[in-house]
Amino acid sequence: MNTFAAILKRIEQKREDYASYGFEKLEMAALSTFFDLAQEYDSLDDLYAVSVAVPRVFFGLRSNLYMIDPKSESIKWVANSHPPSGHAEDHVPHYIRITHTPYQDGGAHVLPIHGKKISGSRALPQRPADIIGIYEVSQGDHLTEAEVFFVEKYVNRVGYSLNSKFLAEQNIQHLKFINNLVADIEHNVIVPNLHYKHYFKKIRKYLSINKEIESALDHVLDEVKAQEPNLYARLSETVERMVVINRAMFRDQEKIERHYKHASLFLETLLRPDHFLFGEYILKKAPCDLWQDIVLPQLQRYRDFFVQQGIVVDPMIRDHGQPEDIQVKADRGLMAQVVANLLSNAAKYAEWVVDASGKRVKKVDCTASLVEAFFGQGHDGVRFDVFSSGPPINEEDAARIFDEGFRVTQSESVEGTGHGLQFVKNVVEVHGGLVGLNAKEHGNEFYFVIPA
Repeated sequence: MNTFAAILKRIEQKREDYASYGFEKLEMAALSTFFDLAQEYDSLDDLYAVSVAVPRVFFGLRSNLYMIDPKSESIKWVANSHPPSGHAEDHVPHYIRITHTPYQDGGAHVLPIHGKKISGSRALPQRPADIIGIYEVSQGDHLTEAEVFFVEKYVNRVGYSLNSKFLAEQNIQHLKFINNLVADIEHNVIVPNLHYKHYFKKIRKYLSINKEIESALDHVLDEVKAQEPNLYARLSETVERMVVINRAMFRDQEKIERHYKHASLFLETLLRPDHFLFGEYILKKAPCDLWQDIVLPQLQRYRDFFVQQGIVVDPMIRDHGQPEDIQVKADRGLMAQVVANLLSNAAKYAEWVVDASGKRVKKVDCTASLVEAFFGQGHDGVRFDVFSSGPPINEEDAARIFDEGFRVTQSESVEGTGHGLQFVKNVVEVHGGLVGLNAKEHGNEFYFVIPA
């Protein structure tokens, strides 16, 4: 049954229910008034007051509303239909207790307020049977059976409205926290991170001075060589060691600085305040070369990782060179992370296979190409493919591979969250593109296409 058909069936059921309730016009008006005012007033305190005021105005009922504190599980009085003048009646009578079913105590008719359980929600703490409060009708022993039934239905509606208001208020607090967190990250992480540029510049300067010292020592060694052969040998050995250390420091400094540039780009792009303000990825597009500006830096970044997995990167860079005509207007930081996710997955999941020539290989390859009129006449696309060797992904898994949290069965031995490909899909689609997977005989090819 499709969703709309299910809704129609549910409406029919509710119509039959209301027909069987036999509510009077005044009772229906009370329900309508409560729902109208629950939408009109914004705060929880106002909704508490409306909950006890409607039965007072329509039926002259005296009532109290109690809520259960989600942290302490204690019962707290929140509203009285006939508040005493001069002070608030904030005590909870001894007979008010958390219960799953209505009960009578003296003249009071007491009903639990059930909240609607939100599947997977962390916004509302869930209690046993989802009891969120208690509704007391004072002097309720005079109510008829029909009136008791109406009060029970009314309290159910109060529970639904309170639950919705709780979610709305907690969502507002959640958004405030996120906005404050973004500001904290910008102040405490992004801005201080910029100071590393200065430190790297100083390190490069010191390393350059070391090279000048090496050159100066070479001249000294030339002078000492003929006059003090023994001293020359000892000095040569020391200088040689210094040169080796300096070269290693140069290489490591370049790697660290490259990693810093990528980390900074990713941090500044992912933690862009506009993402949190609008609740979606907000792009900062600029013209760039997909291969040179986005793909190649990621290949160089993952070079060591590929080598660790038995995959050689250099031929991939050298053989493809720089493809022509692949200019795009894109958010460079976000698209760099898309490429990084695809390359990382390729390296993690690549397996040894026997190719068509009978050779045992473990392979990753990537290409970028222009696809004319991909998005319609006069609207070219740029396609990026990443192939990795291994068992082909079956059609059932391929249909869900870009879903949040989904992981193919054969990948369970590899650490992962199932989030990376969903991120790839989101970012590419925000760029107006699409993603896909082609299962090949000896592996799998992931790709995306974005407007040129």
